[in-house]
Amino acid sequence: MLVAIIGGAGKMGSWFARYFLNRGQDVVIFDVNSDKAYLIAESLGVKVCKSSSEAARISDLLFVATPIEVTPKVISEVASELKKGSIIAEISSLKSKVFPVLREVSKLGLKTLSIHPLFGSGAQDMAGEKIALIPVSNPRLEESLAREIFPEASIIPVDCYLHDKIMALTLSLTHFINIAFASIIGEEDICMLRQLGGTTFTLQLTLSEAVMTEDPSLYASIQMNNEHTVEYIDKFMHNILKLKNIIESRDLEGFIQFYREVWKALSRDRDFEAAYKRMYRALKAI
Repeated sequence: MLVAIIGGAGKMGSWFARYFLNRGQDVVIFDVNSDKAYLIAESLGVKVCKSSSEAARISDLLFVATPIEVTPKVISEVASELKKGSIIAEISSLKSKVFPVLREVSKLGLKTLSIHPLFGSGAQDMAGEKIALIPVSNPRLEESLAREIFPEASIIPVDCYLHDKIMALTLSLTHFINIAFASIIGEEDICMLRQLGGTTFTLQLTLSEAVMTEDPSLYASIQMNNEHTVEYIDKFMHNILKLKNIIESRDLEGFIQFYREVWKALSRDRDFEAAYKRMYRALKAI
């Protein structure tokens, strides 16, 4: 199988190029950043296509790893170049805008695969990692295809609307919190904070600094292209102000009540009781 990766010079594009090469597949890449594409291609020992159309024409699996906002356009432009029966896959972290395009593409006799790798380019390999699968036209076929292509991963089927709603919490809100936290910490003496910071702070600092190493345009896309983001940020800000008012008024009973309500809600998580031990294991790992 020949795998062509559009966006192959990006972090995830080059990650998947390595993945497919390690699985014995033939790989070619294309990227609008041609200079970087040639550097990546040289390091991997693969060919660079001259255009996205060329990549589509020669591929058995066309793997689209472009920025969120351009993925629908890229798919629309290259779909007609693909051989009937070939696979077109995309990995955008938001699906609402690409999903209708994939629906139309599936009518051309192509196999579609809309996935979201729930890991970053720092992952060593696929073993134990999770991939969300958003069924487009044939859920059973697409799940079987995903499991065949990514046998080491845990495949999690989820519909388009629910996927994006969950991403507003697991990506948008999480990034929002960590960027805001980092904006405060960056104004302080970080060396002294590290010396005096306990377990919770050390883990939070690690998370925030990791978030701040990413491409800001990617995070902006995740924040601004998800229709559910502001809804959850509003809820977060409401609860922050509520807790702030309790603290300002020195309302001990109010604080305890707020805390217990949150505890009760979180205790529905079957792994809740083990969280403290997991925190220490995570700290040792870093």
